[in-house]
Amino acid sequence: MAIKELRILPPLAIGRLGAAARPMDNYEALVDPQRPLAPRQLRPAPTFEVDPDSGAITSYEAPPELLFTENGDVRPVAPFLEVWALTSEPGREDVLEPLTLDLLARHGLGPEDVRWSVHVGNHKIHRRTGDENDRIDAQVGPFHDHAVHPLNGTCPNFWEGRELPLGHVRYLRPTPGFPGIRLRFTPAAGRVYGSSTEEQPKPDPNVTAFLYDANRGGWLGYHDDRNSPRVTNPSQIYAGFAQGLDWISKGYLDDECDGLVRAELTIDGTLLSAYGRIGAGPPAYAPDSFPVRAVADELEQAMFGPTVTADEVSLEAAEEVVRRAFDTVRLMNTAVLNGNTVNGQVRGASTMVAQDTNDTGRLYEPIMAPSLVDRTALLNLHHQVLAGLRSGTAPWFADVLRDFDDVGDLSDKGRRKMPALMRGADGRSLALTRRQVDLIRKVAQRAIFTDNGPAGAATSAATPEEQG
Repeated sequence: MAIKELRILPPLAIGRLGAAARPMDNYEALVDPQRPLAPRQLRPAPTFEVDPDSGAITSYEAPPELLFTENGDVRPVAPFLEVWALTSEPGREDVLEPLTLDLLARHGLGPEDVRWSVHVGNHKIHRRTGDENDRIDAQVGPFHDHAVHPLNGTCPNFWEGRELPLGHVRYLRPTPGFPGIRLRFTPAAGRVYGSSTEEQPKPDPNVTAFLYDANRGGWLGYHDDRNSPRVTNPSQIYAGFAQGLDWISKGYLDDECDGLVRAELTIDGTLLSAYGRIGAGPPAYAPDSFPVRAVADELEQAMFGPTVTADEVSLEAAEEVVRRAFDTVRLMNTAVLNGNTVNGQVRGASTMVAQDTNDTGRLYEPIMAPSLVDRTALLNLHHQVLAGLRSGTAPWFADVLRDFDDVGDLSDKGRRKMPALMRGADGRSLALTRRQVDLIRKVAQRAIFTDNGPAGAATSAATPEEQG
């Protein structure tokens, strides 16, 4: 059996920041069929337990309960990346299988022959200033031991000897019980760091440590140049304060990062390598809810295109989009985001209403009628959509979805399309992916032209009162 190629799976792993010593356990988020719009039920799932001294996996069991914090600190989500091998043998097709101690031994190799390299960065400051000396990078490897390797970010514009902790990586020690070749990425704690003109400035309650030397770089006091092609839409999305028409940076930086993990193995004089991508984001403070549009939706559209095939059209898939839409709305202060007057205050927060006014001069007015955006009304709306899809009587829902090329429609009708009240990365009203919209429209179309609606449409949705 010959090893032809290596793969790292998953090819993209996203961790979550947390300061607790023990990473988060695995869990499943399950939909209650009797209460389909209720928060998902969280159930513990089998989790690798890693010995902190040896770096070996000692067990694979579900914990008795889920704990998202420990001693007041958030438990980080620390993903595993596995090495897989594409193997070939005469008389059979190539097979993708885990790289294990046994497979290595068949080629006269051991786990020490696998070498890892990791390069991550935090380029948020550089993204805005354009100064190459504002890039923050951390590199380790190649290594083949099972020690913890810190990812300490360095930057030319930092104070001498100071580094930004970006987490750590560890090549887990394979054992006969757990023979796979794995690396674990543990993100940083989720802390804020600062900039200063003095090495030992006055304490700032928001800052863990001062890293950035404001005498070298311009992040402290930076403001966007409105004529620069680097300006984002919306601009000024960094911690700061208003000074005239400018938004002045307070010089803060965080400990998120993203980058590449590489695994290398030399077999019979041939170097094989594979890479995967890792990243770190904020903790999941609503783990029983999913966003209406996520990175997975973007990747799915990039892989499979903007339309779904007939065999992909299912009631279950369309229901999940509706459920995630309600998950998102349930976590919002819809009265404020709609532009209602709340506690006597108008324009009390950053909203699409304010953004439409600031960007285009459109009249400042609520998107929906103020009475339609209270929690009960929105719960009823999503319940009606779900019940209509299940009974095959909700083709109207497909007509109120916002198309990708209508995000700039600032008419009353355009702003009221779904999903409402939220913005996309372009600063305009959020739209579902083209693939999501195509799925829902095809489910609705099928409901019109079949006698009983979509297959499996007999189940009724729970009443709003049953949602809790």
